[in-house]
Amino acid sequence: MNHQELVSKEIAEVIDILEQVKDVNRMISIHQSDEDDLMKDQYTHRKENLLEELKDLLKEFDIQPTDLAA
Repeated sequence: MNHQELVSKEIAEVIDILEQVKDVNRMISIHQSDEDDLMKDQYTHRKENLLEELKDLLKEFDIQPTDLAA
């Protein structure tokens, strides 16, 4: 059995989104000190979209965003 068969499609999508968020966070950090906020704002917007996708995927696991607030 290979790795792809061990991970469901939904879990793979969650992992992919989390990896994208990690990359976007790095880019936001890089552009934090820019005088022009354009790039930072674009990455922040991208992060917001990724988090919305993540929220939708977590619903498939019967997890609400409020369940994660501890």
